[in-house]
Formats: sequence, structure tokens, C-alpha cells
Amino acid sequence: MEDVTNPEIPEEQTQETTWEDERAELTQRLESLTSELHNQRVGNAWYRKARAAGVDDPDALASIVNLSAVTFDDAGQAQGIDEILTAFTAAAKPKEPRTIGGPSGLNYQERVEKTSEQRLATAAEKAKRTGRPEDMVAYMELKGKLKFQK
Repeated sequence: MEDVTNPEIPEEQTQETTWEDERAELTQRLESLTSELHNQRVGNAWYRKARAAGVDDPDALASIVNLSAVTFDDAGQAQGIDEILTAFTAAAKPKEPRTIGGPSGLNYQERVEKTSEQRLATAAEKAKRTGRPEDMVAYMELKGKLKFQK
């Protein structure tokens, strides 16, 4: 039998790949699959924890935040997601709307409602101090109203 070579295929392509080439290719494939698996695990953990934290759209938030620092401990629990969610929820906490036309002042929220006896004592003191008939009438009306409530 005669040795026939194919003239169309160059000699470099006919040689089989060496084990170093195979090893490099398999190592690269292992690294890409490992990173893909890590990204999937991070995505699943992110979605689960974000939903539990009350985030309406975890996918949109994931596109904004940096999840590259998320790691997994020996038990397989994601580390770092809670800190990201805490920072986000603290920054995105809705502020209470200010009432337009309402009372203003720094200590308005701290003011305590007066009791009936305190209001009556204040009205009596004002009626005595000013001596004006409208203050005396206000005191008498308050006194009558409080007697009626008891």
C-alpha cells in the first residue's frame, strides 16, 4: 500500500493537538463554566434576598449595583448581599410628605397634647390675667363642655 497524503490540508492541521493544548483549552472552559455558575448562584441569591427585603424589581436593581464582591461561605450562603440591600433601602427610604398650609416649626412634632385639666387651668389663668369678657366666656364654655363630657 502506498502512503497517500491529502494535498489540500496543510501539514500543521493534520497533526493532533498535544496534551498541553488540550489542557489549556479544558482549563479555560473550566474557568468559564465556574464563573458562569458563580454568576447564576449570585443572581439567584440576589433575587431571593431582594424579594424578601421588599424590592419590587430586583432585576432592575441588579443592573445598577455591583454584585462582583458577593462571595459564598462554606455553608453556601451568599455574603455581601445584605449590606447592599441595607444601603439601598436606607437610601431609598421614602420621606414623609410635608403638608402644605399646615403648622410649621421645628418642635411641632414634639408638642404634646394638653389634657383637659391643663386646658381648663390655662383658660382660667388667662381669664384672670386679662379680665376680658371673651376670655371669661371661653373659660366658662370650656368648663361646661368638660363637665358635660364626664
